[in-house]
Amino acid sequence: MKKFAEQLKKRSEKLRLSAYERNELRERLLSYMEYHPLPHGIESVSGRVARRKKQIPVFVNGWLVGRFAGVAAVLLFVVVPVMAEDALPGDTLYPIKVRFNEELRGAMVSSPYQKVEWETERLERRLAEADLLADSGRLTPDAEAEMAEAIKKHSEAAREGIASIRVTDNDEAALAEIALTSTLEVSAEILTKKGSSESATSSVLFGAVTDAATANLGGDTASYQKILSRVEAETTRAYEYLNSLGNVATAEQKSDIERRLNDVKIKIEAAGQIKEEDEVQAALFLTDALRNTQKLISFMTKLEVRENVTIEELVPIVETDEEKLEVVKLKLTEASKVIAAIESNLGQLSSSSNDYIAIVDTVEQYRLLETEATAYLEADDLIKAEMSAGEALELTEALKEAMIGLGIELETGELEEETK
Repeated sequence: MKKFAEQLKKRSEKLRLSAYERNELRERLLSYMEYHPLPHGIESVSGRVARRKKQIPVFVNGWLVGRFAGVAAVLLFVVVPVMAEDALPGDTLYPIKVRFNEELRGAMVSSPYQKVEWETERLERRLAEADLLADSGRLTPDAEAEMAEAIKKHSEAAREGIASIRVTDNDEAALAEIALTSTLEVSAEILTKKGSSESATSSVLFGAVTDAATANLGGDTASYQKILSRVEAETTRAYEYLNSLGNVATAEQKSDIERRLNDVKIKIEAAGQIKEEDEVQAALFLTDALRNTQKLISFMTKLEVRENVTIEELVPIVETDEEKLEVVKLKLTEASKVIAAIESNLGQLSSSSNDYIAIVDTVEQYRLLETEATAYLEADDLIKAEMSAGEALELTEALKEAMIGLGIELETGELEEETK
């Protein structure tokens, strides 16, 4: 043991701090002294000792200083940015969220396409912030103007990115623009739906979003093969989201989503059938399918969308021929029952009165439309049949209003239950 102690002493005498180590130790010592000043009483003792020209050795706990610096670094670069993610305009940490967190994320994005996606996401974040401010009653005109300006800024940045992509890859630029406009259309739909609520954002934000959505770079449509590849990838992703929804969406919502994904599949097949004859039109079919798929993904992945917009408003269903036929027949059935109810109550009016004559003439117009619709159905012209049936139904609604105005109530409750 004694021999070990002697060896340790000799070894320690040979150790010397480098210039860098001495400087580092000095900096740590000064930092520690700055944050840990001596109490007043000790200072007076130090003064007396100094007058005696004696020095008191000061030892610095380098480990403690290092720990303190590490904690400070964690607070500055980890904790504060994480806390800032929930900040809203007007909050103390909001500038850190926008000017540090988001700028850092943007700097880490490598490809031009990802940059466009990031600017689109930032646009959505501003809309979400505006919505939260509105719900809490903090959306002042100044804050709303600031949000609208930010939306415009992010939209322009995204479109500048698209324009830069187009220089080298027109297809990729077209796909990026489809993604951007799909997002903006969903946002505009949400703002439209919330327009009547007390906490809704005003027309300032709606105008900023619709202006961004309707802006056109004037680029060409992506090639058929490129869009086909993207829409297939997006539909695969959509089905994965659908299968993972669990209790997040209702059974009815899941069924509606699946139905619309099937509509997308039908459009893809239709595009393939006309590709040889008209590739441009086929590409447009695929573009529409891609937009609808991306909107469906937004509906499945974003609670804000599901809470404010119905899936029918976001992606209207594409009716099959069989469904269109059923709609026409239902309209004609509804109209005929109303006409029957009207004719059974005509006896309450004087046959010489102007009201009676006007109603009889309108019923005759209905008969002509009903005959037309039936003829179109027999000819398998569903579009014209639906138009005629729709006009016939509108006439019956007008007749119902006229009869009610004359004090005659029509019993159509049973019919209304059937058509719901």
